[in-house]
Amino acid sequence: MGIFDGVLICSDWDGSLSCGRLAPGNEVCPENRAAIRYFQENGGRFTVCSGRYPNYILSFRDQVTPNAAVIALNGALIVDPVTQTPLREETLDPTIFSYIDRVLDAFPYPAKFLQYPAGVGVSTTYTREEYERDREKIERIPCYKALLVTDDGEHGEILRDTARKIIAGTGFEAARSWPIGLEFINRESNKGGAVRFLKEKTGADLLVTVGDYENDIPMLEEADIGYAVANAIDEVKAAADRVTRRNNAEGAVAEIIGEIEKIRRK
Repeated sequence: MGIFDGVLICSDWDGSLSCGRLAPGNEVCPENRAAIRYFQENGGRFTVCSGRYPNYILSFRDQVTPNAAVIALNGALIVDPVTQTPLREETLDPTIFSYIDRVLDAFPYPAKFLQYPAGVGVSTTYTREEYERDREKIERIPCYKALLVTDDGEHGEILRDTARKIIAGTGFEAARSWPIGLEFINRESNKGGAVRFLKEKTGADLLVTVGDYENDIPMLEEADIGYAVANAIDEVKAAADRVTRRNNAEGAVAEIIGEIEKIRRK
């Protein structure tokens, strides 16, 4: 029996486990790597819950090797970390595009559109003009999520607020994963539902989640202990149970594993 038996940690990738999408190489620091190995060797389950495709997360297996299913595309896709076989897969309801059209009509600032097709492993980027031109074709492509990207953080907030007003009361959710990127998913496919699914699947008795941005809030709220890293935005810190060190720069996940060990040894 290991000290971490029954513990499942689900960590966001960019800005939480790693330094974020702007950091060269986006690597995981040695302190976090060593702590995760120690956690796993002593009975713990560790995985990543990210907005990225699983092939990107699994490309870092030389640094971090998940031993629970990988949660990708903000919860729309959950895959076995060895075979990449889907355990759960939900594509975006195509009626979202009528709402995205309305968001773009109401948003006067620069925007480009990204689509994350099912079964591909790489996103497709369209300028605003290309999106409008190819709109009917885009709607027919099954995808996990859609994304609008603008030019600065102030416009990112306006984009988010505009979208949330338009999709209020629908089955969709719009949240940023970084200041200028707004992601659209099925509400039932968010990170909260994904970590709940994985907790049930693994039989874990303690679910710990780690995040830094808006799209992480559902999984922080779902957790037994939700951690915001010190570099998280205020909204995320407010949703978390605890605030820990800065992401990869200060070994946030290593600090969390140390705290969990103290809890389990009491």
